Amino acid sequence: MKVLVVTGGLLSGVEPSLASSVRKMVQQWLASEHAWLDVKIKLAFAEFLIHKPGVTNQDLWAPDLTEVLLATLLKREGMPYALATCSDLFEKPAVANQFLSETDCVFVSTTFLRDLSELLPLLRKVKRSHNRIIVGGPLASLFADGWDGTRQVDVLAAGYGEFLIPSLVDWMKSGFARLVPPEGGRLVERGGVQILFSGVPPTNNLDFLPTPDWSLSQADHGKRYRMIYYESVRGCPYRCNFCNYPYLFSDNRFRCKSARRMVEEWEHYLNTLELDYITCLDSLFTVPPARLIEFCNTLIERRLNKTKWICYARADDLADEKTTVLMKAAGAHQVQIGLESGDQGQLDNMDKACTVESNARAIDLCRKHGITTVASLIVGFPGESRETLARTLDFLRSHPPDFFFLAPFSTRATGVPMLSASNRARFQLETMNHLRTGAPYWRHRTMSSLEMGNHLRHLHRTIMSEGISLHGALYYHRLLDYQAIERAALLQQQRDVVKTSPMISWIFDKLNTLVDSRLARDTERCFPPPEVAPQRDLVQL
Repeated sequence: MKVLVVTGGLLSGVEPSLASSVRKMVQQWLASEHAWLDVKIKLAFAEFLIHKPGVTNQDLWAPDLTEVLLATLLKREGMPYALATCSDLFEKPAVANQFLSETDCVFVSTTFLRDLSELLPLLRKVKRSHNRIIVGGPLASLFADGWDGTRQVDVLAAGYGEFLIPSLVDWMKSGFARLVPPEGGRLVERGGVQILFSGVPPTNNLDFLPTPDWSLSQADHGKRYRMIYYESVRGCPYRCNFCNYPYLFSDNRFRCKSARRMVEEWEHYLNTLELDYITCLDSLFTVPPARLIEFCNTLIERRLNKTKWICYARADDLADEKTTVLMKAAGAHQVQIGLESGDQGQLDNMDKACTVESNARAIDLCRKHGITTVASLIVGFPGESRETLARTLDFLRSHPPDFFFLAPFSTRATGVPMLSASNRARFQLETMNHLRTGAPYWRHRTMSSLEMGNHLRHLHRTIMSEGISLHGALYYHRLLDYQAIERAALLQQQRDVVKTSPMISWIFDKLNTLVDSRLARDTERCFPPPEVAPQRDLVQL
């Protein structure tokens, strides 16, 4: 018996060529339905990303944390494995065929896949007559609720991989005859697919979880890593209306490792891997505050603060200058902050439990103390209007982060608070619920997904042309090693990107007009006038 572990997204951050990207996007398009909004969003990014430098810092490359964790768990169970990424399967067919001929089971991670239109092309690549396919990760939970069946999948594995892997290995060793859920888990069948739920930990303390073995991963890849990924929490204690982090892993409680356990793991990594960076993937690294303070103080005491680290943080945690100073002293290099909006009404609509003032203070304090800021903002959330977007722009002009990402409002993740019946009524929100697109259509009282796409394009242009902040996707290759002294030069380089040739601007104007017309027609079909709209077209949770 042997397992092939497949991780990564359909489109990677570093594609070998434009032709490669186009081929994969065509396969995704053929597997999609109602995908014009997805195309519109991609156009809004592609207009500027075509100028993205063709080089990236390969010295800072590291595999997905999911790959390292699965390899660690399989090694512990005595199960041989091979490793591949989605890009490997599409770009290296000979290598992929060799892997698939030698493996009896394929574990497909959906951590970086958004919907069935991205999963199905991958499944066609890996399915063979002799193998079994297991799909796990965030989409497994989503599919478990609305699976319409596909012959390529044998098991959907939803929840904690640490609990699921032993059950799946036992299933393999039984000749695929007997799949037994872990203690506290359950097994159901839907659409001819077995759905395996892990259950949840008996405690909120995650110190018992095994430490992902990055030394093993280095041996697998034959490469020394300068940067690794780390995770110490599952879930989130907050309940922002748009977010599904609190409900991942088929769990709804916030659980975390102790500061002591975190320091032990970091000390182990720093003593064995010679790292320059640790990127923390926790939904919120700064929560609970007492854990953060203990962790930072211990790093300083043990002189483990020379390695730089990156984390997600709430602005109100960073608005306390003592916290910001302590994090910097402990090695914090970059914080990623969900600002979401510069309009207080929108923050309240999102149930963000923070203020515009705390967002501003966090950005200003990080700049003062030399911590790079990467800010994300949501465009089109219910309540959004030209006026709220104007206030967001004014906020960014006054308190510019180093990098920015614009996230279109999405209803892809089901079960989030915004999709409750009360919120739907409050905002007059109508949505599609379709598994074959990463961007289902929506409309609410103040904006529709059709309008949002053009606002997204305008915001990108304005922020870049005014030199407010660096486009996080365009400068993704510089996120880790960015230095504040480079800011002025990079912002000028970005202005030049916006002032690109008239021909390219003309081409994108025409493409946007074409996509807008297709999106408008398809939206009308999905949302007919209320007097004739059948109830089944609207999803009520």
